Amino acid sequence: MSAPTATRPAPAPPNPGAAPSPWRSELRRGLAPWAGAAVLLTLAVTMGTKAAQWQGDWAETHGLLRTVTMLLLGPLVAAAGCWQGGREHRRGTGDLLRQAVRGRRDRALAPLAPLVACVVAAQLLGTAGVYLATWPYSLGGGLTWGHGLLHAADAVFVAGLTAVGFVVGRVVKWRGAALVPALGCYLLLGIPAYVDTPLGRLAPAQQPGLSEEIPALWLAPVIAVWVGGLALAALVGHLARRRLLALVPLLAAALAGTVLVQTGDDAWGTDPRAQRLVCDDGTPQICVTERHRNLLAPAGEALSDLRERLAGVPGLPERFVENRPGHRIRRDGGEVQLPMFTPLGRSVVRGEMTDHAVYAWEAVAALLSPDCPDPSGGELDDVVWTYLAPTYQRNLSDPADALKWAERYEGAKGVTETRAGLKRLDRLRALPDAERAAWLGEYIAAAQRCDLAAQPAL
Repeated sequence: MSAPTATRPAPAPPNPGAAPSPWRSELRRGLAPWAGAAVLLTLAVTMGTKAAQWQGDWAETHGLLRTVTMLLLGPLVAAAGCWQGGREHRRGTGDLLRQAVRGRRDRALAPLAPLVACVVAAQLLGTAGVYLATWPYSLGGGLTWGHGLLHAADAVFVAGLTAVGFVVGRVVKWRGAALVPALGCYLLLGIPAYVDTPLGRLAPAQQPGLSEEIPALWLAPVIAVWVGGLALAALVGHLARRRLLALVPLLAAALAGTVLVQTGDDAWGTDPRAQRLVCDDGTPQICVTERHRNLLAPAGEALSDLRERLAGVPGLPERFVENRPGHRIRRDGGEVQLPMFTPLGRSVVRGEMTDHAVYAWEAVAALLSPDCPDPSGGELDDVVWTYLAPTYQRNLSDPADALKWAERYEGAKGVTETRAGLKRLDRLRALPDAERAAWLGEYIAAAQRCDLAAQPAL
């Protein structure tokens, strides 16, 4: 009798849980990470090339970020969503996938959800990076809760356009279909930004009329319902068995759009920090708004030489004041307008004054040329201008250049007048300090009154 033979156990059936996750597959080999990288790169390059125009100013940073999100990221993510949605058509796997166990909704959300997650994460990460870049050069002020909520609404906007593009890609069987939502988004979002109509308020990245305005807290949720409702209606109408369910988000979007159109400018209010002043102790004083309080010291440094030359001059205006919304600087109010800091990139770059000589020359312009009916100015303005702001290469600061310019553009008469102006400048410099201060006080006071006939001779 032979011994019984040993039998091997049957191999275990494959574990269904070992199937690769759709998220892992999409993130490793799909479009999602590349789309996120494209969003991040677009934000970095666009904002980086314009850094001098926003870095340091929170309101400018916020406004430019939202404009870039609407006009550049919007078409980009719509095209990415469309390309992802048309993948089954390009591969010819639509019929095969329809026979799979997973339903239509699951088959659609598997490639869409990772793509939405990547582009939204990239948009939020890029936004945070831009604000980190503006923080070291902050001019003052800061963001409000309304500003932060608007960036959350922008994330809904990015996710919604990705979903709409995805639906277009699944419906349109054309390899170049991604161009359709990209171009359509740019036109639909770009035109309202440049046309002042009530319908323009439907643009998700609507901006205030003035950078000194701040958004109401309710604005961001309404924008999120507006753009998110439209996108959800498109997605539900395409995937749900009961397509009438799409009417629910569509109705919510219609109500939100109505609110945006009818509220108008009430969605933005004046920032109180743009009204309050912060002043230094110099003479004349320099006063800036709280939004620009960190520019008080640089402005004082830029005007330090001018203050020294004005020391002891009687009858001067009490202070140089930054212009504020709704406030008119009156000639008889003891105030002179401080040269403007904005738009950034001209007088101010990354929290520093770019050219002290130019800034001082503009401050003298406010002293000698207020808002008078006769804009021609006084006869000796060039002389006084050059004395008070001698480092700026204009007027009579460079005698040889002034004579050359006069001969080239004004002929012999201009040369004669320039020589006379240079002699008066030498005469002003040669006056005793007390006499020169009294003369300057009388001249500037007459200029502030717009009484050019009362200006003293020299």
